[in-house]
Amino acid sequence: MKFFDLHCDTAYKCYTQNLSFNNDALAVNTVKAACFDNWYQCFAIFIDDIISEPFEFYQNTLKYFKNQIIKKPHNLTPVFTVEGGRLIQDDLSRVEQLYIDGIKALTLTWNGENQIAGGVDTGTRLKPFGKQVIAELNRFGIFADLSHLNKQSFFDAIEVADKPIVTHTCCEYVYEHKRNIDDTQLKLLTEKNGIMGLCFYPAFLGQCDVFENIYKNIYHILELGYEDYLSIGSDFDGADMADNLSDISFVPTLYNYLKKRGINEQTLNKIFFTNAFNFFKGEV
Repeated sequence: MKFFDLHCDTAYKCYTQNLSFNNDALAVNTVKAACFDNWYQCFAIFIDDIISEPFEFYQNTLKYFKNQIIKKPHNLTPVFTVEGGRLIQDDLSRVEQLYIDGIKALTLTWNGENQIAGGVDTGTRLKPFGKQVIAELNRFGIFADLSHLNKQSFFDAIEVADKPIVTHTCCEYVYEHKRNIDDTQLKLLTEKNGIMGLCFYPAFLGQCDVFENIYKNIYHILELGYEDYLSIGSDFDGADMADNLSDISFVPTLYNYLKKRGINEQTLNKIFFTNAFNFFKGEV
């Protein structure tokens, strides 16, 4: 099976808990992902809103985790992203450093406010400096990740982002949560040829059967005609998951469940791999 996951927090967990990439405490590791023939994994460097030296933390985390995957498994193609634009602070040149470091996407905020925009816990719009940051992301070919933005910041940002991405979210139509996106946001995302990663976090899916709610999210997006714009953004190692989808080894079980529910293999292969692969084509 091929799998492309737009978001996990494994790098953060490895660094902050001093773990190796083989550690069984991780939801994403070499053993648990051995079920995939071809595996692209976006490893997010998470920047909490309360970190005092966010750019230094980013550098240390990235260095630590890259050392963990020097001897990576043969099936893995790692992709690095940053979750939390606070590391830019007021230094626009840091966008170029992200490019030099090989970062492919930057989540503009976490839940709070920073120099770029406002997250879901705030009412702050995209700021003038935020427009400059997105212009630099565009210039260097780094994707602007609109996950975590409040709706007004989302609408502001998507106007100026060349190739937006929402790495880990769910549909507000299925379950109303401040971190989920509505059909208007989805439409704007598809119009900009962006892509959405469907998150496995039960709090976003609705606290019921996660497999069923994942199916409902996919069914809704397919009904809207957006099957070429949907992928997976698990949020493994960054959220408390359901027992039957607690780590990456359960992904094939989810795939088979969705197949039995009537979603054809061609569509599932798009969602689990091809759509994200095509979005990142030439970048990884």
